[in-house]
Amino acid sequence: MGEKNVRRIHRRGALAFSAASAASALLAASGCGQRSAPASAGAPATAGPAASPAPGSVAITQEDIDWFRRSTAEWIPCESGAPGIVPPDLSLEQFGDALEAGDTTASPVIDRFVKVSAAFFLHASFAPGHYGFLPPFGKRNAFDVTDEHIRLLQHANWRTFMIDCKRPYGDFTHYEIDMADILGLKVTKDAKGYAQIGSDAEKRMDALHADMLYALQAYIRFARLGPGRYVVPERGFAQTVGRPLCRPVSATRIAMYQRALAAAGPRPDTRRTAALNEAAAALFALD
Repeated sequence: MGEKNVRRIHRRGALAFSAASAASALLAASGCGQRSAPASAGAPATAGPAASPAPGSVAITQEDIDWFRRSTAEWIPCESGAPGIVPPDLSLEQFGDALEAGDTTASPVIDRFVKVSAAFFLHASFAPGHYGFLPPFGKRNAFDVTDEHIRLLQHANWRTFMIDCKRPYGDFTHYEIDMADILGLKVTKDAKGYAQIGSDAEKRMDALHADMLYALQAYIRFARLGPGRYVVPERGFAQTVGRPLCRPVSATRIAMYQRALAAAGPRPDTRRTAALNEAAAALFALD
């Protein structure tokens, strides 16, 4: 996929991400210690009429999960470069073309990919550990995912299930500074007031950034999610504000999203779009 196409895809999500920080501040005061579960989970079922699906929920089957695990992490070769998730049986170029078409072209594959990816990003668990690749991935048979990889997955600038290849982790010209800030490393300023971390730390950040391709592939194959009904935003919102939380979203955030969904109503207009965009960003915001 050409660099211009990739950057156009990334820019489509830029506005939605600006809502995440404001919305997360609102939600932080609510307390989000609970872990999420499939929307169908709860007390044992009793005889009687089937319960209505939870608002905003979608069914994720084992077939969907197995299909998602056939996705691949691919490196997007523009500017700083960054990894992204490409759906099964599509090339990076084909995926980019489908995203460029947006809502003008019906695509069951893209609709399914967005639905299942959003369910993983919001509800799956992914922990540090040693993960084996069978078959091998990029000539590697295994990869050790660390706490640093997890934090970078969580805090990266995601656009349509790809990490932004221009500004992967923040707004600095040198992404290594953003990485160091995310990881809590020492960032100082030189005589001219520019942020710096030193050459050794910069080299380590470069290597860590390159390894995010393998961390993402480990996520695709091993993030834990079972079949069930899960609350996820609609396609347009999920693909612009989605990010892998690596732990299930809290029940508090889900309830707040469902209240926003009910308040927005069914009629499509600019106010509904803005409200649901903000609610979706808050759903994906980190605690």
